[in-house]
Amino acid sequence: MSQMASRRTAGLDGWNRIVGDAFTGCVVDAALPRFAAELAECRIDDFGLVRINAQPSQVRRWTSRSPARRSGTALLHLHNTGTGINRQYRREVVVNAGGGALCDPDQAYEIDFTTAYDMFVMELPVARILDLQPGFDVALAGGQAVDAARAQLLLGFLNAAWEQRACLIDDADWRDCVARVAMDLALRAIGPLHEARGQNVVLQRRVISYIMANLEDPCLRTSSLAAALGVSARSVQTVFETMATTASAFILQARLRRAAERLRHRGAGQYITKIAFDCGFSDSAYFSRCFHKHFGMPPRQFGMM
Repeated sequence: MSQMASRRTAGLDGWNRIVGDAFTGCVVDAALPRFAAELAECRIDDFGLVRINAQPSQVRRWTSRSPARRSGTALLHLHNTGTGINRQYRREVVVNAGGGALCDPDQAYEIDFTTAYDMFVMELPVARILDLQPGFDVALAGGQAVDAARAQLLLGFLNAAWEQRACLIDDADWRDCVARVAMDLALRAIGPLHEARGQNVVLQRRVISYIMANLEDPCLRTSSLAAALGVSARSVQTVFETMATTASAFILQARLRRAAERLRHRGAGQYITKIAFDCGFSDSAYFSRCFHKHFGMPPRQFGMM
């Protein structure tokens, strides 16, 4: 978790700059002559967390232009207080205190905050969701309300973690635990919204299942996936294009997460080289560099946390 960044403003122009930095393509309108709001953001391992306190306003995103590239994320909006009307994909849902809605950040959406509000926005990596729930489709889930009871449980957890955020900055083991629980609760709140249909989804599930069952194979790549599943290399590439990633990037992230799990549960007593080979890396030095870049520390130090 990086150091907390918090910004506040007493004017709408300043708020538009703050929101535009945090959510590219967003524009905020408000009727109040003096607009007060605050935004704080951080990262907890592989997902982003933003907390917003603001007065009644209207938020529009990508209504006049389109993103330069896919973000590879889904946004989960969760209200501590206040009411918002979310509109996306011709869907409209009213989100009250304790509720939430999922949003596709790469397509136009609008939110009409009819009251002052306090909310969390979770930025969830789609590749991570697919790792746990193959078949997730943000276009099918975007603009829909999430399970209210589960959203309240998730909100309770996020609020408790937020109060202890200073501990998360310095304690990697505690931060990892919080990240895993928050992600698991978020996926439970999303629940059946992820259900998709069609041949592309079937292939997506086959590809991801094959990868997770064969991560130890150092030759795992687009061509070997295509050969093993009896499809074209282009079909495999399309699967990952819809996830805003590539086969190599997805495989690398999955291998790093598996290595982290082994280190977390068994410690640094095992040989780093063996962990690297068991997780599909053919070069332990390359594994250590990738691990350090992703987790912010070398694997041996991670295993001693």
